[in-house]
Amino acid sequence: MAKKKVGIVGGGIIGTAIAYHLVYDYDDAEVYLFEKHTIGSGTTAKSAGTHCLIDDSVPHEFWSVRLFGFKFYTDLEEKCPGSTGFEKTGTLLIAPYPEYEKYALQAVDLAVASGYQAEYWKDKDKIRQIIPDLVLDDVLGAAYSPDDGFFDPTMISNTLAKLSREKGATILIGTEVSEVIRDGNRVTGVETNKGHFDLDVLVDATGPWAPFFGNKVGLDLPIIHTKAEVFILEPSESLGYPFPVLKFPRFYARKDKDNVFICKAHLTMDLNNPEHAGVWNPDELPMTGGTDPYFWDFLTDELMEHYPRLLESSVANDWVGYRAEPKDFMPVLGETPVEGYILAIGAGGNGVIEGPTIGRDIARLIMTGEKSFFVDKLPLSRFEDVENLEKHHKVTW
Repeated sequence: MAKKKVGIVGGGIIGTAIAYHLVYDYDDAEVYLFEKHTIGSGTTAKSAGTHCLIDDSVPHEFWSVRLFGFKFYTDLEEKCPGSTGFEKTGTLLIAPYPEYEKYALQAVDLAVASGYQAEYWKDKDKIRQIIPDLVLDDVLGAAYSPDDGFFDPTMISNTLAKLSREKGATILIGTEVSEVIRDGNRVTGVETNKGHFDLDVLVDATGPWAPFFGNKVGLDLPIIHTKAEVFILEPSESLGYPFPVLKFPRFYARKDKDNVFICKAHLTMDLNNPEHAGVWNPDELPMTGGTDPYFWDFLTDELMEHYPRLLESSVANDWVGYRAEPKDFMPVLGETPVEGYILAIGAGGNGVIEGPTIGRDIARLIMTGEKSFFVDKLPLSRFEDVENLEKHHKVTW
């Protein structure tokens, strides 16, 4: 039987996860991955890489997505030490108001039920045992898990690309898709700077390039960009304690060697504010710099209220990444009106968490036609009635 020829556009953490699952889960997939730069560049390279068991990034409705992703990476790290860049720092999630506390309590229950360590503390002395310098006057409590932390998304992407190549996938870097070839309404191949490729299926895993790539097949995809503005803070002197992933409703931080990586939480972005959201050209984004003055003002206010000691720091580096997100902050997965053109876009700030599930489920859709719960809940067709989009994220920020 002839193999199904599948092309994947985008060599970030989503695209490489799809390639991996296609070649490891199915014998009849012939896979081509097209990346115009290098594997794990673009948005993936600018990601914080946090993958926490108890944070607010993915609704509890999709707990299985969070759990599968975490186990996928930790299993990969166990089999191939150093392949994911995992740093087991633990996570401290601060709950300043009742709605957020309820979410944190549910997260702890889910983590414990799945076999991980997690606790919820109302005792502020316990919270200060983790980070002594926090201001906790108006805090209700905090959830803590010592079992999670953050990964290196570029390292993961390269690991998955390497493993996929060893299993028979063709990984093409420096390869830009210039045209999608169609026969009527059906994708039949692509033209690239390295030649023509006949295909049965084309997967769009282009991340922030999705609004532009969709035009190649005549689709106006419901993706906008939000800015992931990052500062690397260098404390004036050592903090003197291990730094976990720290989650507040409006910002998060993690260690970056001896420094602190800090960023505005993506679910707080105002999609109607042109400083926060829009559609920009990712090719014009510098690797470093470019942060907006408003973000420093925002961050200063947040740290003054919650963690003033970090203001005794210099800025060692800063950068901006573009998160590709629809208006409900959930990915867009599966089939489109163009036959053979499959979407794996819109993961936004959750690409690291959702990547393994998207990879597994998109591979299953392509090779068997079966739709998982995740794919079935998040089709492109849900944007036909934007005013009544389901609100998956129940917590407000």
